[in-house]
Amino acid sequence: MAFSNAALHWVKDQRRVLIRVAKALRPGGRIQFQMGGAGNARLVLAVLDKLVVQERWQQWFTGFDFPYGFYHPRDYDAWLREAGLTSLRNELVPKDMIHNGPEGLAGWIRTTWLPYIDRLPQVEREPFIQALCDEYIERHPPDDAGQVHVPMVRLEVEAVRAD
Repeated sequence: MAFSNAALHWVKDQRRVLIRVAKALRPGGRIQFQMGGAGNARLVLAVLDKLVVQERWQQWFTGFDFPYGFYHPRDYDAWLREAGLTSLRNELVPKDMIHNGPEGLAGWIRTTWLPYIDRLPQVEREPFIQALCDEYIERHPPDDAGQVHVPMVRLEVEAVRAD
């Protein structure tokens, strides 16, 4: 059994991961992977795309390469077959990530979006996080209880080594 939860979206070359994992499995061995999938955090990414080209921030994002691999099941179907794995389940699953107000959203940004945050000088990190949160909340206000919702998408994959 090979298991991964919320980690593989940090690896862009999923094809190579699957080939190597399949080689490590015995016949009948299974994988269970869950990671960010196609469309994951799209509303946050829309705000980030706007921020990184603004005059204040653009100097630190020149040449920035999007660090995540948010793939679709059709990508995984081909890679599973190539690796000698038979798909048992391969689907996108929507998730509602809920944050306790703007502070909760900022905490998540601070700890999860490091490929963006780490590009900035220390003195610019909190202002960037604040700008991201302000823009997100302007576009997607908190609910009546003050909760901030971020639509996420998970790619959940189960497969078995065929031989």
